Amino acid sequence: MIIPHSVRSLITAAATLSSTDIKTSRSDTNTHITRAVNAEYAKVATSAITVLDGFYNKDSFRWKNIGGWIAANVYNDIMDYDLWSNTRTYENTYGASLLTIATSTAAQQKAGSTNDFNDDQLWWCLAMIRAYQNYGHRELLDQSIKQWRAIGANAQIFKSDQGTKVKKGGIERDTPIPVDCDIDGAVYWASASDSGLNAISTSLFAQVGAWLFAITGDASFRGPTDSAIGWLQRMMLDKKSGIMNVDALTAGGCTKHSGSLTYNTGTYIGALTSLYMTTGDAKYLDQATLSVASSTTGAFGNNPALVINQQADLTANGDEVQWRDVLFRNIADFYVTIGSRGKVSNDLKGKVSAFFKANYDQIQSKARFGDLYAANWYGKITSGSDWGTGSVLSNFIGSMLLF
Repeated sequence: MIIPHSVRSLITAAATLSSTDIKTSRSDTNTHITRAVNAEYAKVATSAITVLDGFYNKDSFRWKNIGGWIAANVYNDIMDYDLWSNTRTYENTYGASLLTIATSTAAQQKAGSTNDFNDDQLWWCLAMIRAYQNYGHRELLDQSIKQWRAIGANAQIFKSDQGTKVKKGGIERDTPIPVDCDIDGAVYWASASDSGLNAISTSLFAQVGAWLFAITGDASFRGPTDSAIGWLQRMMLDKKSGIMNVDALTAGGCTKHSGSLTYNTGTYIGALTSLYMTTGDAKYLDQATLSVASSTTGAFGNNPALVINQQADLTANGDEVQWRDVLFRNIADFYVTIGSRGKVSNDLKGKVSAFFKANYDQIQSKARFGDLYAANWYGKITSGSDWGTGSVLSNFIGSMLLF
C-alpha cells in the first residue's frame, strides 16, 4: 500500500521508543491510519539494524555478505521501519544510498539495480518507492517508473505473442511460444534470449505497478498490472488456497515447474493489497484474504506449529535466505492497511498474529546470537551473521505493529 508523500509529509513525527506503545499515524488518499508501535519489538528491530550497520559499505551500497536483490529487500525492510514509525531515522544513511542509486549510473552498476534480471530490478524499485514515500525525493519515484516501464515494454508478453517468436526491445527470444500456451500478461525472468517466464518477475511487476498506480493515480499502470495478476491466477496459483504453487514456465513446450516459494505468494499479496486500497474493488480483497489465510495457517510449514520450514536445512548463504522475509513484509502490510478499513476479520487477525509470534519465538530461541541472527531458524547454524540478520527484519518490524 502506498502513501503519497504530499500526505505523509504532513504526519511525519519523531516517535520515541521509551514507552510500551508509541502512537503513530499513517495516511493514504482515502483514510487516516493510526497504529500503536510496540516499543519492545521495535527495539529488537532497531538493534538488528544497528548491528547490520557494522557490516555496511556505503561505497558499494551493500553489506559484507548481502548484495544484489537480497540487499534491495534489506533496504526495503529498513525503509518500512521509518514508514511505519513515522521517523526519518535512516534518511541520511540507507535513504541517501537509495537516492544515489536512483540518480547515478555508476551506483546502479555497483548495486546491481539495473542488471539483466527483471526481478532484481523490480526489488530495487520497491525499495526506492518506499524511500520516496518516506523522504519525498522525486528522483526515487522517477527511476522506479523508468525501470518498470522498460520491463513492461521489453519483457511483458500477451495473447498476441502466442504462436510467435517474441522480439521486443531488441531482444529476440530463442523459443517460439506455442499458440495454445497461455502467456497473456506474463513477464520474462531476464533479458537473456533463452529466459523463461516465472512467478516472481510477474508478481513483482504487478506489485510495483500497483504501487505506482496508487502513488501517481496514473491509470496506465493498472492495465499491465491486472494482466500480470490474471496470468498468475490462471497459470501459477492454486485457486483453492491462494498459494502460488508453480514457480516458472518454459515457453517452448509450455512446461510448468512446480515450487511453492514464500516470496512468490508474498509479492502477490502485496500487489492485491495495494490494488484493493486504491480501487476498493472487492475482488482484490477476497483474493488477498484467501492467500493470507492460507499462508498463516501452515501452508509453508507447521512443525513447530506455524513456523516456516522451507529453509529448515539451510546452512549457507544464497537466494533462499530472503524468501521468508518477503512474505512477512507483505502480510504485515495487508494486516495494517486493509485492517484499517475494517476488512480483516478478528479471526484472521488472530491467525496472522499467531503466525508472526510463532516464527518470532522460533527465531529468538533457535537463531539469536546477541543482536545478530542466523538464517537457519532450526538451530543448524551456530553463529549469527549479517545475511542471517537481514532475513529476520520484516518479522521483527511486522511484530512491532501486530503486538
